[in-house]
Amino acid sequence: MNNQSIKFLSVTIRNFRGIPRELTIPLDAPLTVIHAANGTGKSTVCYALEWLLTGKVEDLANTSDFACQWGQGETSVSATCLIGGEPHELTRKGNSIWISENGAKKKKIKGADLLNLLTPVSVSGRSSQAISKAKRGWLRNSRWLYSNSLSLLIDNNKAEERQQIFADILGLGHLTSTLRDLRDYRKQLPSTKGLQDSVIRLSTEISEIEGKLAESKPWKERASSHLSKILEAFPQITATRKLGEDFKLAQLQVRIFDQRVQHSLDILRLLSGQWEQYNTEQKQLNKLRQTLADLSKINEIQSQKHTELSAELSAEEVKAAEGSRSVIWAKECLDVLNRWEQVISLPSIKAFFLSEKVSQGTLQQQFVECSWTADKQEAWLQSVNYLIQNSATVADLVQQKQDLASNIVHPPTDIVNINHQAEEAKVARVKAESEFNALSSVLDKLKAMGKEITHSHDGGQCPLCDHDWGSSDKLRQQIENEALLTPELKDAAQKQAKAQKVERDAVARLTLANNQRVSYEAYVARIVAVDNQLASIEQRTKYLEIINVHDFSNFNEANLQHLKSRIDAAIDLRLIFESLEKVESLFESSLVEGVGQRISKARENLTSYTDHYQSQADLANSAKLRLSPLVLGVMESITANSREIEGVKSNIAAITHTVNGFDARWKEVVGEDAITLELLNSTLKKVEDERIQVVAFKSMLAECEAVVNIDLDSGPLTKLKIEKEELSKKLEAGNKYITEADNTIDSYAHHVKKLTSSSLAPLLEPAGELFSRMHANEVYKGLSVSDGEALKWTVFADGHEFALDAEERFSQGQRQDLALSLYLARARNTGGSFFLDEPIAHLDDLNRVAMLDILRLVATSMPNMNLILTTASDSLARHLTQKFSSITDRHLLSMIHLEGNPRTGVSKSITTNVID
Repeated sequence: MNNQSIKFLSVTIRNFRGIPRELTIPLDAPLTVIHAANGTGKSTVCYALEWLLTGKVEDLANTSDFACQWGQGETSVSATCLIGGEPHELTRKGNSIWISENGAKKKKIKGADLLNLLTPVSVSGRSSQAISKAKRGWLRNSRWLYSNSLSLLIDNNKAEERQQIFADILGLGHLTSTLRDLRDYRKQLPSTKGLQDSVIRLSTEISEIEGKLAESKPWKERASSHLSKILEAFPQITATRKLGEDFKLAQLQVRIFDQRVQHSLDILRLLSGQWEQYNTEQKQLNKLRQTLADLSKINEIQSQKHTELSAELSAEEVKAAEGSRSVIWAKECLDVLNRWEQVISLPSIKAFFLSEKVSQGTLQQQFVECSWTADKQEAWLQSVNYLIQNSATVADLVQQKQDLASNIVHPPTDIVNINHQAEEAKVARVKAESEFNALSSVLDKLKAMGKEITHSHDGGQCPLCDHDWGSSDKLRQQIENEALLTPELKDAAQKQAKAQKVERDAVARLTLANNQRVSYEAYVARIVAVDNQLASIEQRTKYLEIINVHDFSNFNEANLQHLKSRIDAAIDLRLIFESLEKVESLFESSLVEGVGQRISKARENLTSYTDHYQSQADLANSAKLRLSPLVLGVMESITANSREIEGVKSNIAAITHTVNGFDARWKEVVGEDAITLELLNSTLKKVEDERIQVVAFKSMLAECEAVVNIDLDSGPLTKLKIEKEELSKKLEAGNKYITEADNTIDSYAHHVKKLTSSSLAPLLEPAGELFSRMHANEVYKGLSVSDGEALKWTVFADGHEFALDAEERFSQGQRQDLALSLYLARARNTGGSFFLDEPIAHLDDLNRVAMLDILRLVATSMPNMNLILTTASDSLARHLTQKFSSITDRHLLSMIHLEGNPRTGVSKSITTNVID
């Protein structure tokens, strides 16, 4: 359903233009006044609702980004409203719109579908873009009356714009714009005078050329007759009855006919020359095909024979291979079993075989190495070999360990106490020296120093004066004699000497203890190194584990040779027993007691087994010697026969190529008929007749060519006629477009005038009533519209019976009153929400008071509509509040005051006429 009224109940604006964050404004009162200072966002509310419904804001046509410069979050506008009396919720984010009806789940709706819902079907266009533009314009101009539109009503030089605004107020804006587009289209239509002059000029030229062509008519008729005869020979071609075109058609067909005849004649002559060769090659081809069939049959017989001989040879090869394998296996087993006597005679294990009936189980119980697995035996053999190779190293390590055990180095005892005594002796010596130094002079210190030095040296040379006294005793005696000290000093010197001696003894004992500690650490390191080497050898060989001893103390090379002999014998016995089991399993021999008896029995079986398969291999090899030449000979015969077959096929292919070429040329000229000499001659005669016909056609064309050259003027004549015809069509079309445009404009102007009158009829009386109430100067008593094309408003004044031009008679305020009266009258008939942006800009105080009465009248007596009015006038807001203050039982007025700015945010305060 289209053209449903929309009545807004509230709007929520987020980050749109002058509103940076979220702002919700109720619009459910019959009169909602949005009062705010300029730049606070009152026009933003109108713009937001226009953007919600249409997706555009005409006053802001150059931008598509409506986000606030200081805004936060996504730009969106939501509104609760009544559409056709049913509650809905609309939300727009960018180009996406969602709609919800009666609290149902929101669903997406196309912008075009929403416009169709709110606008009449009559608002249309030639394209989807034009339709959307027209519907947006109608919806905007019928529900929004911005201050800039009202300002155009004041300027007398803006008659066309003023007419458009009045038409939009009435809902006829799309009709007047269409009428204006039609008149612009009529002005842009080109003039037809130039076309008319060109048609007259061409008619004169055509008459002159037709007179000249009439003189060549007899020769033209003869040429036409010739061309008709030629074209009759080609029934697939339709004559045009135009001499020049028929001549070109005939010339082309004769040329094609001539080329075909000449081509056929060349092929037939070639076939005639190759006729004998063709027959000879055909006979030769049949003979070769028979030869090929015979050779193929021989090749098939030889292939069958080769298959049979190959199968027989393959069977003999299998027997020979089987015999050879069996003989080799038997010999290998015999080689292993023949080692039995050598193994049992070894001194290291000879004692295990003293009994002739020794069994394998008894042997494994007594001879421990025989019970080991093969891996363990091989590992032990490698260990024994390694020990033999490194026996000298092992013996040396054993000897080193024994030497270390017999020459034990003990660690020093009480080394900590000795170190402590040395430190105490040092401290005592330092203290004694300090006491002596405190009492002695430099000379005394030198003497004491010399005395100390002499006790640490054995020479006779004085350390102070370098005099040689011969011996150390004499030197010490001399120093004692020279050292005449005081009793205190002497006592201090004796304490110092004693302390020095104690320190020297303590240092000597500490040095001895450190040397003893170093020797002990070296001893321990050597023991660890020897043990590590022996442990490494044990880890590699498992010698101690297998021999079941604790160390290598009883290790000797002779014992190793004995062990090697045992493990070699055990490995050999394992191989003998494995071979013996295989042989006994093959021959299913009954078990006998004693390994020796079993081996003897196995040898006998292997000997007869070897003889049997050796005989089989010899016979098979003999058969191979006989069959191989036969197979090879048959294969050579097959190869030679195949080469002969390939040669025959090659000759057949070469001859077939020649024969096929002859056949292809025959089919090209004669067709699918059988190849015979009679048919060849008859076809050749037929083509010769066609060649004679070609000569006749060429002669007739030569005669026609002269006439065609004379008729060259017919070409320009045809072009002139075509040009005249095209210009005539254009002239006719141009005149038709002009006539249709004039008729359309007259018809549409009459339609607009009639529709305007019918639309104005129900509006004039309520608009006149509103105008008389709104206009304080009661001079005019009625409204009308002029009978002309333009929507010029007229008024009736007291004392005048005829209508007066409102544009000439009205002041600016009166014209604004007129526009508001018409707008409100139409709004009452339409219903829903309507927006007035600064509607009292040009009203004087008296008319403003009258306007307040009109607004109160609308709010109290028109329940099907509500008005949203924006103003920056404090006095108007105050007067409106006073005007509705006497009505407190009905919600008629919502006064919404906005404060703030786009940077800091916009807030609202709401007052109503209702007292809670």
